[in-house]
Amino acid sequence: MYLLITLFGRMTILGVTIFFALQFYKTKKSFVKLFEGNKPIVLGVFGGLFGVLGTILGLPYKGAIINYRDIGVIVASLYGGLPASLLSSSIASSHRFFLGGPSGFACAVGTLCAGLFSTSLRGWYLRSKEKVILGSLISAFSELVHLFVAYFLIIPRSLAADIVLNALAPMVITNAFGVALILALTKFTEQAVKDASSKVFSTTLAVAEDAVKTIEEPSTANIQRFAEKLSTILGVEKLIIDFDERTSRQESNCPVRACIALKSRGRTIGRLMVLNNTELQEEQTLMLREIAKFIEMVVVAARAVKESILAREAQMRDFASKLGPHFLFNTLASIRYLIRNDDENAVKMVDELSELLRYYFKNKESLVTLSEELRMIEYYLSIMKLRYGDSLVYEIDIPEDLKDQQVPTMILQPIVENAVEYGARDGKISVKVKVSSKDSELILRVSDKGMGMKSAQKGIGMTLVEARLRNLYGDRARVEYKNKDGLTVTITIPMEGAHDKSRYIRRRAISS
Repeated sequence: MYLLITLFGRMTILGVTIFFALQFYKTKKSFVKLFEGNKPIVLGVFGGLFGVLGTILGLPYKGAIINYRDIGVIVASLYGGLPASLLSSSIASSHRFFLGGPSGFACAVGTLCAGLFSTSLRGWYLRSKEKVILGSLISAFSELVHLFVAYFLIIPRSLAADIVLNALAPMVITNAFGVALILALTKFTEQAVKDASSKVFSTTLAVAEDAVKTIEEPSTANIQRFAEKLSTILGVEKLIIDFDERTSRQESNCPVRACIALKSRGRTIGRLMVLNNTELQEEQTLMLREIAKFIEMVVVAARAVKESILAREAQMRDFASKLGPHFLFNTLASIRYLIRNDDENAVKMVDELSELLRYYFKNKESLVTLSEELRMIEYYLSIMKLRYGDSLVYEIDIPEDLKDQQVPTMILQPIVENAVEYGARDGKISVKVKVSSKDSELILRVSDKGMGMKSAQKGIGMTLVEARLRNLYGDRARVEYKNKDGLTVTITIPMEGAHDKSRYIRRRAISS
C-alpha cells in the first residue's frame, strides 16, 4: 500500500505540473502539434524521455524499480505506431538496463513488450470515441504483459514472484492513471486550441467587411469607427490604426501595450497600436496579430482593386469582380462551422473553394470554354449547397454540342451569386442555369424564384458584367432582365468566331 500511495502521489504531482505548463497558448499549441502532426520520430523521443523520467521518479524495491516508465512508451505507441513504439521503448529500456540490478534486463524487455502490445491495439484506439477510457485499459493490460515477461526473466524465481506481486497493483494502477491523465490533457488541450483559433477566426470575420470599407475609404471618421469596434472586441481601452503616421494618442493616459507595423510588399504602410491600463493577455495578443495580418491583406486587395479599375481589361480579371469579398467571408464562416460539426463536408468545401480560386488566379485568358465556366459555377453552387442545405435547389442545363463554345471567363458567376443571395422565396432558393443557341448567338440564362429586381437595384456585379460584354462584343451582346415568377437574366453573345477579335487583340496590345 505504501508503494501504491507514494507512486500515485508522485504521478499526481507530475500531472499537475504538466497541467500548469499547458496553461500557456504556445505550450498548448506545441503539445497539440506533437500528437496531431504524424511525427513518429518526435513522438518516439518524447515517449522515451518521459519513460526515463518515469524510471527516475520510481521507487526502489529489492534491487528493482517500481515505476511508471511505460506511460510515455504506451502513449507514443498509440499515436505514433510501430516506429514511435520501437524508438521510445528502446530509449526507456536502455536507460533501465544500464541502471542494472536483478530486474534490469527483465524490465527492459518488459517495457519493449508493453510498447509492442499497445501498438497492436492502436487501430482500435484510433477508431474509438472514448480514447481516455480505452487508453487506460490498454495501459493496464500492457503493464500486465510487462510484469508477466519480467516474472519469467528475473532470477531467482522467488525474487521474481516477490517483485511482481508487490509491483502489480502500484504499476498497473499508476500507469493506467498516468496514461488516462496524459490522454485527457491531450483532449482538453486540443479543444482549447480549437476554441482559441475559432474565436480568433470569428473575430477576424466579424471585422472583415468594416476593414474593407475603412481601407478603401480611409477617412478619419471611418478609421476611428473601425478602431473603436476592434477595441471593443479585443477588450482594450483604445486601439489606433494609423496609415499616415499622423494619428495622435489624443492625450490618453493609458500606456502603449502593443505596436505592430503594418506592411505591404516589404514596405511599412502604417501601424496598429493598443493602449491599455493593464498588460495584454496572451489571447488578446494572438487576436491582435491575426487582425494585423488581415488588415495587411485587405490593404493589398483594396489597392489591387483600385489599380485594376484603371484598366478595363484588368477589370475583367479582377478578383473582387469575380468572386466578391462577401462570398469569401461567408464561405470561410461556413467552413469554420463545418470543421466543428461535419469534417467530411468541411473537406469537400475546402477542396471546391480551392478549385475555384485556382481557376480565378491561373486563368489568364478572357475567353474559356462553356464547359469550364459551368464547371466552376457548379463548384460555387455546390459550396452554397453545403451552406444552405435543402433550402437551395439548383439545375444546370447545357446541350452537349455547345460545351466547347467560348464565353468570357467568370461572366455568369456574379449573376448566379445574385440569384443565390436575393432569389429566396418562402425560405427556398431555386436557381436554374440554361444554355441554348439561336441564329449564331449563344444564349445564357440564369433564373431564380425570388421577388424580382428593380432597375435601381442593379449592383456592381451586374454593372461589371455589362461593361465587360460591351468591351468584348460591342453592341452585339445584350443583357436582359425579366421579372416574372422571380428574376431571369439573359445574356446573348455571338457564338465562336463571330465576336470582334480585332478589338480584343487591340485592347490587349494597348493594356500591355
